[in-house]
Amino acid sequence: MKALQILSIVIILFGFSQCGSMQFDKNPPFKIISATYQNWVGGQPGVKGTNVKIQFTSTKTIQFDSIYFDNRVAKLETKNSNDNLLIGYFNTSSIKRDIILDANPTKELKNPVLEIKKFPFDLKENEAVISYKINDEIKYYKINELIKVNSTNLLK
Repeated sequence: MKALQILSIVIILFGFSQCGSMQFDKNPPFKIISATYQNWVGGQPGVKGTNVKIQFTSTKTIQFDSIYFDNRVAKLETKNSNDNLLIGYFNTSSIKRDIILDANPTKELKNPVLEIKKFPFDLKENEAVISYKINDEIKYYKINELIKVNSTNLLK
């Protein structure tokens, strides 16, 4: 019974240490000017996605890595025109990959293995987390107010 108590305490402490390692940076070396997202639909049935655009300013060089949004992860792309711009492209298409179904199970071994990963953050609909590196240390910053842009808003 005592071993069970010690094991449960170790598991609880390990669980809290995992949450503590993913704390958000309160004072990042950049300032978010605007953060928007837009859903899009392609020309073929089932082809769709979401683009997240983040405009920022910074006096330091920052290596942006990923964006976590809508229970998905995407690599961030940096666009430098007049303003610094980060873009995350999320493919939400419903087109399925071809899988092999056969009476002979050895032919089905070529099918890709489905990976189920737990999403590391609990986010609301208009929240996102971006990861970036400074001095080889990965940091996370939470954006609380992403604004949804409709295609009708773009025409104004």
